[in-house]
Amino acid sequence: MKEEEEGRPDRELYALLHISPDASDEEIKKAYRQWAQIYHPDKCQAPHMKDTATENFQRVSRAYEILLEENKRKIYDIYGMEGLTSGLELGKKLNKAEELKEELERLRKLKEELERLRKLKEQEVSAHFRPSGTMWADMSLPDLVHGHGIMRGMAMTSSVQSHISKHNILSIGGNLEVNGDSGYGAATIGFGRQISSVSSIEFIGSAGLWPFIGVQTSRNLSSHLTATMGLSMSLRDGSLNLYNTWVRRLSESTSGNIQLALGSDSALSVGWRKKNEKLSAAGQLKCGIDSFAASAHYKHRFSSKSHGCIAGKVGSNALELEVGVISWKIFST
Repeated sequence: MKEEEEGRPDRELYALLHISPDASDEEIKKAYRQWAQIYHPDKCQAPHMKDTATENFQRVSRAYEILLEENKRKIYDIYGMEGLTSGLELGKKLNKAEELKEELERLRKLKEELERLRKLKEQEVSAHFRPSGTMWADMSLPDLVHGHGIMRGMAMTSSVQSHISKHNILSIGGNLEVNGDSGYGAATIGFGRQISSVSSIEFIGSAGLWPFIGVQTSRNLSSHLTATMGLSMSLRDGSLNLYNTWVRRLSESTSGNIQLALGSDSALSVGWRKKNEKLSAAGQLKCGIDSFAASAHYKHRFSSKSHGCIAGKVGSNALELEVGVISWKIFST
């Protein structure tokens, strides 16, 4: 039944004038004159009746305009108001049903293309300004059992990245962490420039508990290999740190990396990372002058706003295990 109703020609305009779909031009004119006199706004004195009469008069006039024009009436009889609002009444006169169908299909495709371009434009605007943030809560059931409260600490991060031009990116971020009776915060600003299609440079500055300034440059050595070199200086003691990182893409979602760091925390690190829409996982082995550490983490995304995480670290200076950390995304991009 529903399919039959959808397939019926639109007859609303004929009903407005109380005429048959086979009515002649003279019958259409006669019906219009009759109903135009009845609904003319000047015949109504009461304000609320005048508004209703005006609306009905406009509808009758619209029906008369469409049904009296041969080309528009043909389009209306085949496609209803959809054909007219799609723009088929514009342009050259179309006499055959096949021509009408072709023109309607062309206009539909044009409308879809314009909608696609509009969405691309919105994505470009969104990409030029991308705010994001996360929140972590560190909770302990053993502490709760012993009467110390379930909350051990909390951390928040927030950042905004903006494409100030085609090749330049400005980013501003900050973080705040509270653990027990102590806490700290930091603010970071960065400026990146795309030097060429395969290389870029970034300047970074941070103020807080560990203030520093730094610069790093990256270059795509091949379609699967990227090299990064960075230099940073601590604003507290003036110490310098130099690092080189090589990242090799192993598959569409997996990469491996090697990093050599020289400075106050000299070390050689080897790691891997896997990331897709639902999960991210990473592992790393780090060998220092007098230390060794192995770490890994697994994060599963439950939705676009939250995820769970399990992470662990073992080495000569630490033994840590973190489970069930949830992150809420403050802004969507």
